[in-house]
Amino acid sequence: MKFSSYVTFWGIYSVWHRHAKVYQKTWLVNLVLPLSEPIIYLISFGYGLSPLVEKVSYGSKTIPYLQFLIPGLMGVSTLFQAFFEASYGSFIRLQLQKTWQGLLTAPLNFTEVFLGDWLWAATKGTIAGTSMGFFAVLFGFYPSWQLLISLPIIFLGSLLFAAAGLFTAGTVRTIDEVHAPVFLFIIPMFCLCGIYYPRDNLPAILAKIVNLLPLSLLVDLLRCFIALPPLWSLKLIGLLSWTLIFAILAWQKIYPKLFT
Repeated sequence: MKFSSYVTFWGIYSVWHRHAKVYQKTWLVNLVLPLSEPIIYLISFGYGLSPLVEKVSYGSKTIPYLQFLIPGLMGVSTLFQAFFEASYGSFIRLQLQKTWQGLLTAPLNFTEVFLGDWLWAATKGTIAGTSMGFFAVLFGFYPSWQLLISLPIIFLGSLLFAAAGLFTAGTVRTIDEVHAPVFLFIIPMFCLCGIYYPRDNLPAILAKIVNLLPLSLLVDLLRCFIALPPLWSLKLIGLLSWTLIFAILAWQKIYPKLFT
Protein backbone atom coordinates (compact mmCIF):
# COMPACT_ATOMS: atom_id res chain seq x y z
CA MET A 1 0.00 0.00 0.00
CA LYS A 2 1.27 3.41 -0.85
CA PHE A 3 0.66 7.13 -0.79
CA SER A 4 1.74 9.37 -3.65
CA SER A 5 1.08 12.97 -4.49
CA TYR A 6 0.80 12.05 -8.18
CA VAL A 7 -2.91 11.76 -8.96
CA THR A 8 -4.35 10.86 -12.35
CA PHE A 9 -7.84 11.10 -13.73
CA TRP A 10 -7.49 7.52 -14.96
CA GLY A 11 -6.71 6.29 -11.45
CA ILE A 12 -9.78 7.99 -9.99
CA TYR A 13 -11.95 6.74 -12.85
CA SER A 14 -10.64 3.18 -12.40
CA VAL A 15 -11.86 3.10 -8.80
CA TRP A 16 -15.19 4.67 -9.77
CA HIS A 17 -15.57 2.22 -12.68
CA ARG A 18 -14.81 -0.74 -10.43
CA HIS A 19 -17.68 0.22 -8.13
CA ALA A 20 -19.96 0.84 -11.13
CA LYS A 21 -19.25 -2.67 -12.47
CA VAL A 22 -20.17 -4.20 -9.11
CA TYR A 23 -23.34 -2.07 -9.14
CA GLN A 24 -24.23 -3.43 -12.59
CA LYS A 25 -24.12 -7.02 -11.34
CA THR A 26 -26.99 -6.27 -8.94
CA TRP A 27 -28.52 -3.50 -11.03
CA LEU A 28 -32.11 -4.62 -10.52
CA VAL A 29 -32.03 -4.30 -6.72
CA ASN A 30 -29.81 -1.22 -6.85
CA LEU A 31 -32.02 0.53 -9.39
CA VAL A 32 -35.57 -0.52 -8.57
CA LEU A 33 -35.44 0.15 -4.83
CA PRO A 34 -34.10 3.74 -5.09
CA LEU A 35 -36.53 4.47 -7.93
CA SER A 36 -39.47 3.13 -5.94
CA GLU A 37 -38.81 5.71 -3.21
CA PRO A 38 -39.63 8.82 -5.30
CA ILE A 39 -42.69 7.14 -6.77
CA ILE A 40 -44.03 6.35 -3.29
CA TYR A 41 -43.27 9.89 -2.11
CA LEU A 42 -44.99 11.45 -5.10
CA ILE A 43 -48.08 9.27 -4.85
CA SER A 44 -48.45 9.63 -1.08
CA PHE A 45 -47.79 13.36 -0.89
CA GLY A 46 -49.00 14.29 -4.35
CA TYR A 47 -52.36 12.58 -4.11
CA GLY A 48 -52.68 12.05 -0.37
CA LEU A 49 -51.45 15.10 1.48
CA SER A 50 -51.57 17.79 -1.19
CA PRO A 51 -55.40 18.10 -1.17
CA LEU A 52 -55.25 18.73 2.59
CA VAL A 53 -52.45 21.30 2.36
CA GLU A 54 -53.19 23.11 -0.86
CA LYS A 55 -51.04 26.22 -0.34
CA VAL A 56 -47.98 27.14 1.66
CA SER A 57 -46.19 30.45 2.21
CA TYR A 58 -42.55 30.46 1.21
CA GLY A 59 -40.51 33.64 1.01
CA SER A 60 -42.91 36.33 -0.09
CA LYS A 61 -45.04 33.95 -2.15
CA THR A 62 -47.98 31.62 -1.60
CA ILE A 63 -47.44 28.52 -3.72
CA PRO A 64 -49.01 25.07 -4.19
CA TYR A 65 -47.78 22.61 -1.58
CA LEU A 66 -46.33 20.23 -4.16
CA GLN A 67 -44.25 23.00 -5.68
CA PHE A 68 -42.78 23.56 -2.22
CA LEU A 69 -42.38 19.87 -1.42
CA ILE A 70 -40.64 18.45 -4.49
CA PRO A 71 -37.28 20.26 -4.12
CA GLY A 72 -37.23 19.03 -0.51
CA LEU A 73 -37.81 15.44 -1.61
CA MET A 74 -35.03 15.80 -4.17
CA GLY A 75 -32.72 16.89 -1.35
CA VAL A 76 -33.76 13.99 0.89
CA SER A 77 -33.24 11.42 -1.88
CA THR A 78 -29.78 12.86 -2.47
CA LEU A 79 -28.99 12.76 1.25
CA PHE A 80 -30.02 9.16 1.82
CA GLN A 81 -28.37 7.56 -1.20
CA ALA A 82 -25.07 9.46 -0.96
CA PHE A 83 -24.70 9.09 2.80
CA PHE A 84 -25.68 5.43 3.06
CA GLU A 85 -23.50 4.37 0.13
CA ALA A 86 -20.50 6.19 1.60
CA SER A 87 -21.09 5.10 5.19
CA TYR A 88 -22.29 1.49 4.98
CA GLY A 89 -20.85 0.77 1.55
CA SER A 90 -17.44 2.29 2.17
CA PHE A 91 -17.22 0.75 5.65
CA ILE A 92 -17.81 -2.69 4.14
CA ARG A 93 -15.24 -2.08 1.41
CA LEU A 94 -12.74 -0.67 3.90
CA GLN A 95 -13.11 -2.93 6.93
CA LEU A 96 -14.80 -6.16 5.84
CA GLN A 97 -14.03 -6.79 2.18
CA LYS A 98 -10.65 -4.98 2.33
CA THR A 99 -11.37 -3.53 -1.12
CA TRP A 100 -9.41 -0.36 -0.42
CA GLN A 101 -6.36 -2.40 0.58
CA GLY A 102 -6.67 -4.48 -2.60
CA LEU A 103 -6.94 -1.40 -4.80
CA LEU A 104 -3.80 0.03 -3.20
CA THR A 105 -1.80 -2.99 -4.39
CA ALA A 106 -2.59 -1.89 -7.96
CA PRO A 107 -0.92 1.14 -9.59
CA LEU A 108 -3.17 3.41 -7.54
CA ASN A 109 -2.47 5.68 -4.60
CA PHE A 110 -4.57 6.63 -1.60
CA THR A 111 -5.78 9.90 -3.12
CA GLU A 112 -7.12 8.14 -6.21
CA VAL A 113 -8.88 5.45 -4.18
CA PHE A 114 -10.34 8.04 -1.80
CA LEU A 115 -11.60 10.30 -4.59
CA GLY A 116 -12.93 7.38 -6.63
CA ASP A 117 -14.90 6.03 -3.69
CA TRP A 118 -16.17 9.52 -2.83
CA LEU A 119 -17.27 10.21 -6.40
CA TRP A 120 -19.03 6.87 -6.63
CA ALA A 121 -21.15 7.63 -3.56
CA ALA A 122 -21.82 11.11 -4.95
CA THR A 123 -22.88 9.52 -8.24
CA LYS A 124 -25.48 7.40 -6.46
CA GLY A 125 -26.76 10.47 -4.62
CA THR A 126 -27.01 12.39 -7.89
CA ILE A 127 -28.91 9.52 -9.53
CA ALA A 128 -31.36 9.44 -6.61
CA GLY A 129 -31.96 13.19 -6.52
CA THR A 130 -32.31 13.37 -10.29
CA SER A 131 -34.68 10.39 -10.32
CA MET A 132 -36.90 12.14 -7.79
CA GLY A 133 -37.01 15.19 -10.05
CA PHE A 134 -37.54 13.06 -13.17
CA PHE A 135 -40.62 11.39 -11.76
CA ALA A 136 -41.91 14.76 -10.57
CA VAL A 137 -41.57 15.99 -14.17
CA LEU A 138 -43.20 12.80 -15.44
CA PHE A 139 -46.20 13.30 -13.14
CA GLY A 140 -46.43 16.93 -14.23
CA PHE A 141 -45.49 18.30 -10.80
CA TYR A 142 -42.18 19.94 -11.73
CA PRO A 143 -40.88 21.83 -14.81
CA SER A 144 -38.16 19.98 -16.72
CA TRP A 145 -36.01 23.10 -17.15
CA GLN A 146 -35.82 23.54 -13.39
CA LEU A 147 -34.59 19.96 -13.02
CA LEU A 148 -31.82 20.53 -15.57
CA ILE A 149 -30.62 23.68 -13.83
CA SER A 150 -30.80 21.93 -10.43
CA LEU A 151 -28.36 19.17 -11.46
CA PRO A 152 -25.18 21.00 -10.31
CA ILE A 153 -26.80 21.72 -6.94
CA ILE A 154 -27.82 18.07 -6.58
CA PHE A 155 -24.28 16.95 -7.40
CA LEU A 156 -22.78 19.35 -4.86
CA GLY A 157 -25.19 18.06 -2.22
CA SER A 158 -24.22 14.51 -3.14
CA LEU A 159 -20.54 15.32 -2.66
CA LEU A 160 -21.32 16.80 0.76
CA PHE A 161 -23.31 13.85 2.09
CA ALA A 162 -20.94 11.34 0.53
CA ALA A 163 -18.07 13.06 2.36
CA ALA A 164 -20.10 12.86 5.59
CA GLY A 165 -20.62 9.15 4.94
CA LEU A 166 -16.90 8.59 4.36
CA PHE A 167 -16.15 10.38 7.62
CA THR A 168 -18.58 8.01 9.32
CA ALA A 169 -17.00 4.96 7.66
CA GLY A 170 -13.59 6.06 8.85
CA THR A 171 -14.73 6.81 12.40
CA VAL A 172 -16.89 3.86 13.46
CA ARG A 173 -15.38 0.59 14.61
CA THR A 174 -18.32 -1.69 13.78
CA ILE A 175 -21.08 -1.44 11.24
CA ASP A 176 -23.67 -1.18 14.02
CA GLU A 177 -22.10 2.11 15.12
CA VAL A 178 -23.21 3.70 11.84
CA HIS A 179 -26.66 3.88 13.43
CA ALA A 180 -25.39 6.66 15.75
CA PRO A 181 -24.87 9.38 13.10
CA VAL A 182 -28.00 8.19 11.31
CA PHE A 183 -30.19 8.84 14.35
CA LEU A 184 -28.23 11.84 15.69
CA PHE A 185 -27.56 13.66 12.41
CA ILE A 186 -29.43 12.28 9.37
CA ILE A 187 -32.89 11.74 10.89
CA PRO A 188 -32.96 15.12 12.68
CA MET A 189 -32.11 16.84 9.39
CA PHE A 190 -34.81 14.84 7.63
CA CYS A 191 -37.38 15.99 10.20
CA LEU A 192 -36.27 19.58 10.88
CA CYS A 193 -34.70 21.02 7.72
CA GLY A 194 -37.90 22.20 6.09
CA ILE A 195 -38.63 19.33 3.75
CA TYR A 196 -42.33 19.18 4.58
CA TYR A 197 -42.92 22.63 6.06
CA PRO A 198 -41.27 26.07 6.12
CA ARG A 199 -38.68 26.31 8.87
CA ASP A 200 -40.21 29.61 9.96
CA ASN A 201 -42.75 27.48 11.86
CA LEU A 202 -40.02 26.24 14.22
CA PRO A 203 -39.13 28.04 17.47
CA ALA A 204 -36.80 30.94 16.68
CA ILE A 205 -33.68 29.56 18.38
CA LEU A 206 -34.13 26.11 16.89
CA ALA A 207 -34.77 27.59 13.44
CA LYS A 208 -31.49 29.54 13.58
CA ILE A 209 -29.57 26.34 14.37
CA VAL A 210 -31.38 24.26 11.76
CA ASN A 211 -30.78 26.93 9.10
CA LEU A 212 -27.07 26.15 9.30
CA LEU A 213 -27.42 22.40 8.73
CA PRO A 214 -26.30 21.10 5.33
CA LEU A 215 -29.69 19.73 4.26
CA SER A 216 -31.32 23.11 4.95
CA LEU A 217 -28.74 24.83 2.75
CA LEU A 218 -29.23 22.30 -0.03
CA VAL A 219 -33.02 22.48 0.01
CA ASP A 220 -32.99 26.29 0.08
CA LEU A 221 -30.81 26.34 -3.04
CA LEU A 222 -33.02 23.78 -4.76
CA ARG A 223 -35.99 26.06 -4.05
CA CYS A 224 -34.27 29.11 -5.54
CA PHE A 225 -36.66 28.96 -8.53
CA ILE A 226 -39.57 29.56 -6.18
CA ALA A 227 -37.95 32.37 -4.24
CA LEU A 228 -34.27 33.22 -4.21
CA PRO A 229 -33.23 32.75 -0.57
CA PRO A 230 -31.76 35.73 1.26
CA LEU A 231 -27.96 35.65 1.19
CA TRP A 232 -28.08 32.75 -1.27
CA SER A 233 -24.36 33.13 -2.01
CA LEU A 234 -23.61 32.53 1.68
CA LYS A 235 -25.74 29.40 1.56
CA LEU A 236 -23.67 28.18 -1.40
CA ILE A 237 -20.47 28.99 0.49
CA GLY A 238 -21.90 27.14 3.49
CA LEU A 239 -22.60 24.07 1.35
CA LEU A 240 -19.06 24.14 -0.03
CA SER A 241 -17.64 24.64 3.47
CA TRP A 242 -19.53 21.65 4.90
CA THR A 243 -18.27 19.56 1.97
CA LEU A 244 -14.66 20.59 2.53
CA ILE A 245 -14.87 20.00 6.29
CA PHE A 246 -16.32 16.50 5.94
CA ALA A 247 -13.86 15.60 3.17
CA ILE A 248 -10.86 16.64 5.28
CA LEU A 249 -12.20 14.80 8.33
CA ALA A 250 -12.87 11.69 6.24
CA TRP A 251 -9.33 11.77 4.84
CA GLN A 252 -7.84 12.16 8.32
CA LYS A 253 -9.87 9.21 9.66
CA ILE A 254 -9.41 6.76 6.79
CA TYR A 255 -5.73 7.32 6.00
CA PRO A 256 -4.38 6.00 9.35
CA LYS A 257 -6.48 2.85 9.01
CA LEU A 258 -4.53 1.94 5.89
CA PHE A 259 -1.02 3.18 6.64
CA THR A 260 -0.49 2.71 10.39
